[in-house]
This record gives sequence, structure tokens and C-alpha cells, in this order.
Amino acid sequence: MTENLEQKALKDNIQLWTKKYFQQLQNGCDNISCQNKYCRSCSFFIFSDLSTPNEFASQAFKLVYFYQDRVLCEIKEMKPSKFRIGKIRKIFESDERELLLVELIVSVLGTEDLDYSFSPIIPKKFKNSKESYYCRHLNKNDPGINLEEVIDAIKLILLVKGEFISESIYPAIEQQIQLLEKECHTTKSYSYIRRMSILFCFPIFLKKNYIKLFERLIKCYLELPKQAKQIFIGWCTNNFPTPFLTLLVNSLNQYISFNIFSQRHSVFPPSNSIFLSINILNDIFKLNLKRRKKIEIQLFYNIAINENFDLDDNYHNYVEEKFSYIDYPFLLNSGNKSSLLSFESRRIQEKSIQLNYINSFLDRQEFDPYYKMIIRRKNVVGDTINHLDRATKSELHKGLKIVFEGEDGVDEGGVKKEFFQIIVDQLFDPKYGMFVQNADTKETNFWFNKSYIGEMNSYKLIGTLLGLAIYNSVILGVRFPMTIYKKLLNQPLFLEDLIDYKPKLRKGLQQLLDFEGNVEETFVLTFQIVYKNVFGENVFVNLKKNGDKIPVTNENREEYVNLLVDWELNKSIEQQFKKFQLGFQLVCDSPLFSLIQPEELEALICGDREFDLVDLKTIVKYRDGFDRNSIQIKWIWEIMLNWDKEKQRKFLSFCFGTDRVPIGGLIHLRFSIARGGPDSEILPKASTCYGILILPEYSSKEKLKSKLELAIENSEGFGLY
Repeated sequence: MTENLEQKALKDNIQLWTKKYFQQLQNGCDNISCQNKYCRSCSFFIFSDLSTPNEFASQAFKLVYFYQDRVLCEIKEMKPSKFRIGKIRKIFESDERELLLVELIVSVLGTEDLDYSFSPIIPKKFKNSKESYYCRHLNKNDPGINLEEVIDAIKLILLVKGEFISESIYPAIEQQIQLLEKECHTTKSYSYIRRMSILFCFPIFLKKNYIKLFERLIKCYLELPKQAKQIFIGWCTNNFPTPFLTLLVNSLNQYISFNIFSQRHSVFPPSNSIFLSINILNDIFKLNLKRRKKIEIQLFYNIAINENFDLDDNYHNYVEEKFSYIDYPFLLNSGNKSSLLSFESRRIQEKSIQLNYINSFLDRQEFDPYYKMIIRRKNVVGDTINHLDRATKSELHKGLKIVFEGEDGVDEGGVKKEFFQIIVDQLFDPKYGMFVQNADTKETNFWFNKSYIGEMNSYKLIGTLLGLAIYNSVILGVRFPMTIYKKLLNQPLFLEDLIDYKPKLRKGLQQLLDFEGNVEETFVLTFQIVYKNVFGENVFVNLKKNGDKIPVTNENREEYVNLLVDWELNKSIEQQFKKFQLGFQLVCDSPLFSLIQPEELEALICGDREFDLVDLKTIVKYRDGFDRNSIQIKWIWEIMLNWDKEKQRKFLSFCFGTDRVPIGGLIHLRFSIARGGPDSEILPKASTCYGILILPEYSSKEKLKSKLELAIENSEGFGLY
């Protein structure tokens, strides 16, 4: 080879090496196990401070100069994207859209090189670059894909219905899954994980062929090496949008329900394919708890499993440490979880009754299966404290019976409900000073008074009452921020948890974190805060040692926010909450509470926000001269069922003292409509403790509507007995 040819070959190699080093530095080599410190895919990458193309190019030249190709990873040549979402939209304006869409689908999915054939896989920030296909930043912290655009594009494609399209999609998806199956056990490729993520963007089609394809895709995920699976979970936790996780959870639940409802697989114990799907849902549920933008826990509830949930079999297996859906609580709705807690409570009570019955027989003492509290109306709080201070744990697990001193009658639920209403109203009354309310929130939630100077054991009483309410199926009219329920379940708290306690503070702290200017000069903050105590005096608190002398800067603002959030939600109310939680755990000490999420705990204590008033019509009883054929009864249901949701909530508050309903719906309430005498100008009344609406026999539908609406709009402190 002549000298000129050698120089030309060397020059060509230098250009090629430089190009590859540039890509290696900027995007990595697509190997999740890479150990090359000069490659972005490596966990020990030494040039993480590089950011601009010029910096990458300069370092690439240096690597060529010192090492030639000796520290180059194997780099796959990337191809430019052919399609844009805009082109898909234009297709829909064409007369030949079906034919063009088939061509598009084959081009998108019918190729081994799926990653680079579809525009949405390229991050938006690089789309205007002439060399956008070099700018993928594919590594453990960046999937280099915009899945929201992928989902949008797929929705557009699927707008064209019929076998014509579906017959084109199926073989294209199948080809991609075949490629995944070849590598799933051994893959070390980021591209592989991204390709799998794109396929999960297609909604599941409830057809036999598609069900089988989805099952194969599930197996590809489950058979990934541990490191590859961790990459996917990391992307789902930190990078992938909420619509992607929502779609994936829905697809998995549809797959499980299809197999159960079509009786292709058993419900209990589940078939292997259902069990595999449950394991993926388990992974997603766990990572969802770590996400800043979570998907709602209700999306994880599986309809088929909940409809076929056998309480006895599942609880028995749970105790015996065999398979049980109780070990996968995210699948179970609040109703089944509530039934589970009641079931366990009954078992505890039955064992306690048997033991106490034997002991009482030996001691020749009368045994009472209920825990009875005799309360004076003039001293409800004091008498309750005296009872609960002496109560044993076994007594607290008995059914609660309330007797108001000097009053006859058997507590069939109404007296107990009245007791809880009275004591909650008193304990949360501002004059006691135990709780404060923040007017910044949509609902004026109660929060612990950080300046409370009274007896801390009063908080223990409230915690115990909350536990008793759960086990006695009583809904309490209290409103706590979701943060309190997270704390009761010992879940960690973050900045976002201020949203329903102090939303303005949360917004201000987020602005502090996002601020791009000079934080110290603009905000003039130190690591010291101030608040007013019960006497209106300023109290200064250092968030860290010598905090009043430490300014908040761009470098330490995240520490400041974390310390302030911790102080607001934890340290400032530490003693109050410790007593509150202790009282709660005196009753609610079951391991089953570890299966419950904060939203579900709120529903157990305060009832559900959602309801269907039609359910009330199915359980209502008529009294004192009314029956279902009475014209006034027909009028009232026509009126109430045509109200908007807000007015229906006010009606529930009027009749039951709260607009929340028991878990499982209004069918679990007692409700009666009683005739309250002949036509008159008297407004309707309600007994909130017994769920009775007392309605005069109004002469017209218009009069009934007017009187009832006037009553419910002005019901606070009026017309109740």
C-alpha cells in the first residue's frame, strides 16, 4: 500500500472513530452492562459534565489522539426517522387512508429496526436537529423516547376500524415479539427494553390472537435478566409518562379479566399466565408508590378477581402462607378490604368470646360479648376518656355498645352513631384548641395544633376513636389531609404531601426549587423559620444548627426544602401525632393494615366520596302512612334523582350528618322516609343518627321540591334531632 493510500485510510479511520466516540460520549453504546468509563452507558462514566456538541466533539478528538479505537465500544449505526405524527394526521385527510395506514403500520412495526423508524421515539428537544438521529441519550436515566407521542400516534392509527387494519397490525406486532423472544433471556441492550416499551403502548385487543400475543409479550418482560428488568422499572418510575403506566395497568387487568370471565383460567388459585400478569402489576404498583405523578390505586383493582373473591379461602391461605390474593392487595377494592378487616375482627372477637366465656364460667361471672360504655351527656369526653383508659385490648376488639345514662333503649346502631357524632364534634371544636383548619384548601382539613398546651393524651383518645369507628362500621365526619393517613401507615412524606394541607407553601417551595436566578439575593432566606404560638407570639425555629446564620442558596435550597417539609409535617407535631398513632394502633394493630393504602384508610374512617343515589332507593323503608305507591314518594325520588351531584351530597348530609357513604355504597346504610303529618308549611326534618327523613304530606310536587331544597340548604344546626 502506498504512503498516500495509508494516509487516506488513516484519515478515514480517524473520521469514523471520531464519529463513534462522539456518539459513545453523548448517547452510550446501548449495553446496560457496559464497563467502559469513556462511554455514557457505563455507571462510572467520567465525562458526565459534558453537555454541548462542541464539548463532545472536542473530547472525541482527544480520545482518538490518545487511544485510536482501543476504548471504543461496539456502536450500532442509527438511521434517521421516516415518519412524523403530522404525516399520520395528513393521512386521515386522504381518500386512500386505509391503504396508506397499512403501509405506515408495516413501515413502523414491520422492521427489525423499530427504534429508528418512528418519529415519536426521538425526544422532542432533538427533533429540529439535522442529525437528530444521533441524539437519543439512551441510558439508564433516559429512555430516549417520548411515549406520549407514541400512544397518540397509535390512537390515530387505530381510529380506522375493521379487519383491514387489524389484519395488518397483527403480523407486524408478532414479528417484533418474535425478535424480543430471541433475546429476552440474555439481552443487555437498552434498545431492546425501549422496543418492548413501544409494544406495550398498543392497547390490548380482546381477541384470541391478540390475547396470545400479549401473553408472549408479558413472558418476554418476566424472562428479562435482572439488570434489564431494573432498567425498565427505573424508566417507568422516573421517565415514562402517566398515560403509559395507565395503559399498561389497564391492559394487564383486561387480560386477567378476559381469561377469568371467559373461564379459560381458574380464579383461585390463579393459572400460571394470570399469576405472571399479577407479578408485573405488583412491580408497577411498587414503582408507582415512588413516582411523583402517581396513577390512582383504583386502576389496579381487578373487576373479575373482586367479583369472585372468596373471603374464607383467601384468608385461610393467607394465614397458612399459601397463595392468597391478600398478598397482592392492590388487586382488591376497598369493599373487599373492608370485609377482610371485619372478617378478621369477627374471628378475634369469637376467640375472645370463647376464652372469656370459659373464664367467666370458671369464675362464675356473667360474660358480656360487647364492650359497653355508659356515658353522661353532660360529660361525654371525660367519661369516654375514663372508659378507654381502663379498657384492655381484647375489650376494644369487642362490638361497641353505648348507653347514655338515664335513657332507655337498645343500641342498634343509632345510639352508637350519635355518640361518635357528639364526641367528634366536641373534640374538634376550636375551643379545645387541639386542631386547626387551613382555609387555603378546598376542604377545610383539620391539622394538629403545633402550639397545643393541653393534655397530650387527648390525642390518644381521638386515635382510639378512629380505630373503634373502623371496627364498628361508623363513618366519622372528620376531614384530615391525606398526609395524616400516610403517617398512620408509616409511609414517607415529600414536598407533594403539602398539597392538601398548605398548598400555598407547597407552591412557594416548588418555585424556590425551580428558580433560575440568584436564590440568595432574590429570596433572602435563612435556615430559620418563624410561626406564631397560641398566644400570638413569634416562635423562631432553626431547621439545622446555627440555621439563622446560614443563607439559602442555589446550592443548598433542596436541603432547605426537605428540612422545612420535614418540620411542617413531622417534627412540629411530633408529640401530638405520636399519641394519636398510639391510640389508633391500640385498636388497629392487625398486620392486614399494612395492605391498605392511605386513600383506602380514609374511606374506612370517613366513607367514600363517590355514590349513586339510586342505591338508596333500593334499601329505603317507608313508615307512618307512606308506602312506595304514595304520590309524595314518587315525587321525591323524581326530584332527588334529577339533582346534580352537589345537591345530592347536601341531601346526604341532611339525612345522615355526612356526605360520605360506607365502602360498598349506600346499600349499607339504614334509610327510612316517614310521613310527618298532613300538608303544612313545616320543613322536612331528619334524624341523622337513625337515617330517617320526616316528610309532611305536601299537596304538590313543586311545594315538596321547594321545602326540601330549603331544608337541605339550611340544614346546619336546624331540623335535626
